[in-house]
Amino acid sequence: MPVTEEIWGAFRTRLYAYIRARSRSADDAEDILQEVFVKVHRRIGTVEDDARLTSWLYRVSHNTIVDYYRKRRAAPVSDPPMPPVYDSDDGPAPEEMLAPFLGELVGSLPTPYRDALTLTELDGLTQKEMGRRLGLSTSGAKSRVQRGRTMLRERLLDCCDIELDGSSHVVEFSYRGPDPPPQGCPCDPDDG
Repeated sequence: MPVTEEIWGAFRTRLYAYIRARSRSADDAEDILQEVFVKVHRRIGTVEDDARLTSWLYRVSHNTIVDYYRKRRAAPVSDPPMPPVYDSDDGPAPEEMLAPFLGELVGSLPTPYRDALTLTELDGLTQKEMGRRLGLSTSGAKSRVQRGRTMLRERLLDCCDIELDGSSHVVEFSYRGPDPPPQGCPCDPDDG
């Protein structure tokens, strides 16, 4: 099992992007990220399988976000609703189960779209920052991200039926069939 410092180095940027997308401010996201890694440091010994580390980290992050805002009950009405709370005893949330497969799907996209989505969705850059890094105009960067998201959505929906809640969070997913699902697809009924 990796130590906390290795996990921090490997996951800090991705977890920050995940948390920032679900938090009300960059300051909140930094506070939540710190709480996540305190929990990770204390509980890393409870992870029995290295293969489940990523989904465990996202579950800890999700629960920490929920706890953070639960403690600050004075939330303005205009803030977006938080994703549904999943009990860790029920296993990982559907979004967490799809996350590793989405990473594989992003990796299978043509290079321009793969790079755009990796930089924005996984590394947490804004579309403007991504455009600068790749030598694109802001509108070109936005277009590339949008096309990449469309390609990703099409590839995912080719094998899986996805049910979303009103906040566009995954509630449930299942294998579409009849063709065999792609390698690593979380919808695969034969994949334990």
